[in-house]
Amino acid sequence: MKQKHIAIDGDSASGKTTIGRILAERLNFTFIDSGLFYRAATYIILKNGIEKEKDKWVKLIAANKILLKDGSIYINEGNIEEEILHSSDVDNLVSPVSTVPEIRNFITLTLQEHANNKNVVMTGRDIGTVVLKGAFLKIYLTANVEIRAGRRFKELIEKGIKVSFEDVLENLKKRDTIDSSREKSPLAVANDAFLINTTELSEEENIEKIFLFIKGKEYAL
Repeated sequence: MKQKHIAIDGDSASGKTTIGRILAERLNFTFIDSGLFYRAATYIILKNGIEKEKDKWVKLIAANKILLKDGSIYINEGNIEEEILHSSDVDNLVSPVSTVPEIRNFITLTLQEHANNKNVVMTGRDIGTVVLKGAFLKIYLTANVEIRAGRRFKELIEKGIKVSFEDVLENLKKRDTIDSSREKSPLAVANDAFLINTTELSEEENIEKIFLFIKGKEYAL
């Protein structure tokens, strides 16, 4: 039987990861957050102390293997705690790293390998347009930038990270600009994607909408 892929793209802090994780759990699909792979690549650069030597990034990343096993990220068989991948140092560098075309190509191939022969829910910014072009269901999540900033601010405060709402809002606006204007795989809505504005919807309401889209497809899960 053909494996089924669900691609969920969207703006930063639009709810992709939370909604994708819940959806995968209810469908008994593998959940893949593509953002963790870019964060892992960024961590590799930081660990090797070459964050200011951009010309060395591609060769270094290509020399490492990034894997997802049992929901955790591994680099060359070594488990990397998700808390490390969400550190402020990684946060500050992940956008520049993700704009490098060769690194995007490397991560894209890695993600496609992970999705091969599996039922998968994958979240990201170019899943439906690049990574899983043939996904049988594509979702694009968006929300008002102030609402997204509020979600991210709450998330960071709960993790004990001191930050101002204004800084979070400004960083999100910058990330939106970078994502939509980068040369390689810019953030865009796939032509065959269903668009959901999550601004005034609860997590459960978003999930219900996606299940309606699933039921509307020609073949059932």
